[in-house]
Amino acid sequence: MAITTQILWLFLLAIPIACIAWTVTHEEVFREPRAYCVKSCKEGKTLAERKFFYLFTCEYCFSHYVTIIFLLLTGYKLLMSNWTGYLIAGFACMLPTLI
Repeated sequence: MAITTQILWLFLLAIPIACIAWTVTHEEVFREPRAYCVKSCKEGKTLAERKFFYLFTCEYCFSHYVTIIFLLLTGYKLLMSNWTGYLIAGFACMLPTLI
């Protein structure tokens, strides 16, 4: 794939990733599940339980998992055609959540 096509795909994939991460972690439609996750995050008995539920309350953390799902569904790789292309694409697709 040409570099210009890869960059276009990068921005096209970043839009739904950022939208999904924002919707799940901030919007009213997921208020009840998010409230449960916040409570479980603070009152969980184990470290693993607290960190698992924190995932659904942090936009940046959640965007990592949404990105992984999108990369697996689309097979998108950036710059390289092996596993490093997935790694580069994964971090590049999450940039909009940092802004």
